[in-house]
Amino acid sequence: MMNRLPQPFGAGRPRCALPSDSHELPPTADPVVERCQGRPKPVHWFVLLAVLFGLVCRLSQYAANTSLWHDEAYVALSILHKSFAGLLGPLDWKEASPPGFLVVEKLVVAFLGRSEYALRLVPLVAGLAGMICFVGLARRVCGAGVAAFFAVLMMAASVKLIVQSNEVKHFTVDLLLAVLLGWLAIRIWHLRSLGPALLAWGALGAAGPWLSYASLFVFAGTSLALAPRVIRAWHWPVWATYLAANLAVLISLVLLLGPIRAQLSEEMLGFWAKGFPDTSSLAALVYWLGRSHLGLFDYFWRPFGGVLIPLALLGGVRWWRTDRRPELLCLWLPVLMALAASFLHRWPFGGNQQMVFAAPAALLLAAEGVDSLRRRLTRWHALAGWTVVVCLLLPGLVDAAYRIGTPRLRHEVRPVIEFVQRHLQPADQLLVFIPAEFEFYTGRDFRNISVEPDPSARVWVIVGGSRSKGLPLPAQALLDRLVRRRPELQAIEEYGAAAYLFGPERGPGTRPSP
Repeated sequence: MMNRLPQPFGAGRPRCALPSDSHELPPTADPVVERCQGRPKPVHWFVLLAVLFGLVCRLSQYAANTSLWHDEAYVALSILHKSFAGLLGPLDWKEASPPGFLVVEKLVVAFLGRSEYALRLVPLVAGLAGMICFVGLARRVCGAGVAAFFAVLMMAASVKLIVQSNEVKHFTVDLLLAVLLGWLAIRIWHLRSLGPALLAWGALGAAGPWLSYASLFVFAGTSLALAPRVIRAWHWPVWATYLAANLAVLISLVLLLGPIRAQLSEEMLGFWAKGFPDTSSLAALVYWLGRSHLGLFDYFWRPFGGVLIPLALLGGVRWWRTDRRPELLCLWLPVLMALAASFLHRWPFGGNQQMVFAAPAALLLAAEGVDSLRRRLTRWHALAGWTVVVCLLLPGLVDAAYRIGTPRLRHEVRPVIEFVQRHLQPADQLLVFIPAEFEFYTGRDFRNISVEPDPSARVWVIVGGSRSKGLPLPAQALLDRLVRRRPELQAIEEYGAAAYLFGPERGPGTRPSP
């Protein structure tokens, strides 16, 4: 019976058998590589094509130079207006962003100017680097088989990940650090000599929180996963290096607590409320857990993200049974760390941009499940397995390919503001419902300006949205009042933004124009 007890972390090799030199375990000791030997070359070329496709998708969106939307404008205004020291304190507009990321952005703006291209350059570079580095992680976890190809393909065509690579936000840095820290941790598990790799992992983990708050979850999860491997090494220098790496990250976190507390606000916690668990009852908690995990997978792959949940479970079972338990723990424990933080109301868990760091774990598990399902169905019918794969992946791929020529639009406020500036008269009154974007493009601060229209002046109403697609309630109420009392002179509606010009109020006997 003793020989049948499970060995939870690994590797199924006795502790005393670990060699002492600095090389990795031989490839033949890896069942994943063994399983995929004999067919790496064709898959290798497909993986390369998938990477190129992902790079083209991100670069084409960047080249479109779309307008900044309000979340981007919040960050951009802090970068432009605050000093380097000021970036360590509270940010404008109740926004939160790692100070190291903001400093790098400010340096780029200092050299390249304040254009959208300059502001989005760092997220783009991080997104491209994350796409490329993910290939190495996928091949290490899934071997040279088609599961790695599926994972890279989904990463390449993920709508949200393409968009995040072209926004003035730090989330692609979250993704890049998650890939690098996870890859390092998995590599450490299979090394014979852990010291140098542990040093690199600790250094990256200590620097990471200044560029990505989410990297704290990744480091904590991988640290917990590596603890049994470090203990099995039976060398005090290895233990000391592991402890030093964790201490370095702890010191980095202590130094970062000031900026974190300065950026944390009640408004932000209220905005994140849906990402916190509902503990009012067991049924409510179970419902929240199901909804949040559904949202998480749907965030990374549409329109069939929810289908990936059972496939990810299937992939996790396959990893466990094929001696990839360290890989499973190194990738999924960080996600569980974020889930634990959500119970403390300090991190929103689910389908939101704060969870972008979970993309490698989610997509790799789902890809393994897709490949496992394909294998099982192929035994029943030669084409059944690939038919399912095509149905799951083709819609997302077609959408990503279409968007190469037709970029995604979110909030095209720049042409709206340019239109207003061309037709603006000195006595006109501006009622601005998108103050952050307006300030970025015009330099005029409308945060505390009254929105009560002057009866004798021409009035511009500048809003997010449009009458055809719906407006925020305050803007719609004001617009309805102006339509009843004034003639509408001009209007422009772009994707996600609009401006309407009204003349002075009509006299008592004047009827509204039809």
